[in-house]
Amino acid sequence: MSGDVVYADLQTIRASPLEHSSPVPRPDSHHHGILLKIGCTMIIVLLVIIIMLSIFVSSNSSTTHKLCPNKDWKLHGGKCYWVDTHRKSWTESRNDCVTKNSQLMVIRDFVDVSFLWLHLSHSDYYWIGLRVPTKGKPWTWVDNSSFDAHLFSIEERKPWTWSTKCAQVSRINIIGKKCEDRKQWICQL
Repeated sequence: MSGDVVYADLQTIRASPLEHSSPVPRPDSHHHGILLKIGCTMIIVLLVIIIMLSIFVSSNSSTTHKLCPNKDWKLHGGKCYWVDTHRKSWTESRNDCVTKNSQLMVIRDFVDVSFLWLHLSHSDYYWIGLRVPTKGKPWTWVDNSSFDAHLFSIEERKPWTWSTKCAQVSRINIIGKKCEDRKQWICQL
């Protein structure tokens, strides 16, 4: 038998994909799970943004009926702002706001910050109602409230001198400057 050839008949049965008893996992099913999670996360984030915007718009719509004194004032978020194009010292700017029955801008919340982003140029600085009232005291607003460093930080130019005790704002930061410098200013109602 060592040289005999053995023949055998093999029968193959073709099964349709529906006849398998156990499902075979697809190699891309893991990617589908990840994409599903990312999609759900994006939907949740978008819903949160929509809710926040609707709250912001509804809170503004109740206060937007306020009228500013004239067309030179800008209404934003229920507050009126005057951006002056002349240049004066901090004290002169504060006095000009007083003659308009207002005060130099006090930055309290996101509405004030968003006004800066939307209405100021990138490179210009404006006087606001923030200063160091006396030597050794902290930064204080013209309404005697304390400065909140969570909204903005103050970039203090070195060397710090006593004449550097008033604040100017741009779209991106607040800097301490000499109160005698001549800059534009922002009044707020």
